[in-house]
Amino acid sequence: MELAAGRRTGKGSGGMNFKSRSSQGRTLSLEQLEIWLDELDPPVAGVSSIDGFLAAVAAGPSAIDPDLWIKSILREHTQSARSAPARRTILKRYNRICIELAEKPEAYAPIYMRTEEGEVLLEDFANGFFTAMHLDMEAWKPFIAEPEFGYPLTALLAHSTVTGGPSWIEQLGDPLANLALADTWRMVPQIISLIHDQCAFARMTSAA
Repeated sequence: MELAAGRRTGKGSGGMNFKSRSSQGRTLSLEQLEIWLDELDPPVAGVSSIDGFLAAVAAGPSAIDPDLWIKSILREHTQSARSAPARRTILKRYNRICIELAEKPEAYAPIYMRTEEGEVLLEDFANGFFTAMHLDMEAWKPFIAEPEFGYPLTALLAHSTVTGGPSWIEQLGDPLANLALADTWRMVPQIISLIHDQCAFARMTSAA
């Protein structure tokens, strides 16, 4: 499998690379970050899951301390001597998501896993998004109850297997549902942008 960036056009593109260095220190490319994550023991989430996690943090209704969510991602590896470039890379990606959603949402491109045959997989991204929601699920609940917000979010979370079992799509066992949701990844940039805009006031209030 390889990484893919899903843009608003709905067409997959190649993996995105970050510059190897920034003013704060060395960062990693997405491929380098994925390799580093794969080598961790005990394991943590991969790049696509982390990207979904960051999307939920950036777009959601709570302003969450980066120290808290970085620890939630990297767990016991957070303060290891070798983790600094990875932390900077994750923070850089988070900042980029925040800026794009606020200033240029058409440029926002989620990072997905893709099979060798080119099939885009949304599961990891959805798992990361759902995991981040649990950092402050109470703040999400009033929004989820609104159909305009809840239905698009459900289309994304239907791909999640974060509970350890089959996804909602698999549980439905409905070919029509599978067909309807197969291309959800194409709509995710719009879904995240909608969530970001709908949660803007709550997020600012939380930060204050």
